[in-house]
Amino acid sequence: MRKVFLYKNYHHKNQEFLNYYCNNNFILTNNLNDAEIVFSACDYIPIEKYPNKKFIFGPHFSVFPNRLVSRFNNIHKNAIYIQPSQPSVDTWQKEFNFKNLPMKAMAFGVNVNKFKPDKDRRENNSVLIYYKNRNPQEFTFLENFLKKKNINYKLFSYLKRYDEKDFLTQLKNSKYGIWLGRHESQGFALEETLSCDVPLLVWNVKLREQEWSKRYVYKNVKSSVTTIPYWDKTCGEYFYNSNELEETFDIFIKNIDTYEPRKFILNNLSQERCSEKWNTFINNL
Repeated sequence: MRKVFLYKNYHHKNQEFLNYYCNNNFILTNNLNDAEIVFSACDYIPIEKYPNKKFIFGPHFSVFPNRLVSRFNNIHKNAIYIQPSQPSVDTWQKEFNFKNLPMKAMAFGVNVNKFKPDKDRRENNSVLIYYKNRNPQEFTFLENFLKKKNINYKLFSYLKRYDEKDFLTQLKNSKYGIWLGRHESQGFALEETLSCDVPLLVWNVKLREQEWSKRYVYKNVKSSVTTIPYWDKTCGEYFYNSNELEETFDIFIKNIDTYEPRKFILNNLSQERCSEKWNTFINNL
């Protein structure tokens, strides 16, 4: 088995998957010099000094290319930068013209054993609302819509923080969820919701400036983005404009028992499935 060095730490969700993946497929070492493959989430390493090692950088260096990633000298063609999904790759390469390292979209696996449904969930009429850094007027519009429909819900606000245990408990008792979020590079909370077999109605985005607290920072960034970089029609429904809410909601509720979001996660984003994709990726480095 090849030796791998995980240089420092990743976001805890990414770290959980990498620990699972590397422990099952490699020998972990604490010494860069001993490793054949080196992972670094956000720390610069002078790769030109290590022609016989493979380096996997990212995805936490920066939102957009910065001076640090521009220092990489890939003279030995032994390094690559990963992003959690294709929209982030496209933004870096097409809008910001990043060429120092090749890039690839690689999803990090979801813990489907932790995020799994209870058998009786379909009999529960509880509804989960997830709100993440969108225009407050859009949230008010959604709230008024739900009041008009006499729909009671449990709100989880990303900016106000919440306990993951409470989130998981609600997921296990929710018939469906409504998601008002901003752009995502992967969207772990959303994918964990799908893993619990909770179908979603998503108020989607197209631009980064729809992230409310950073609307001025991102106003000139024009690359296409999405709240749901990993998705298909078995997960639920989505829409973009407030005038589409009612029609899309009616379609969603009509088909509520036909969606199979957990199956989508099992087939595409479980730790086991992502490990297979990562093996192919690393074998082709």
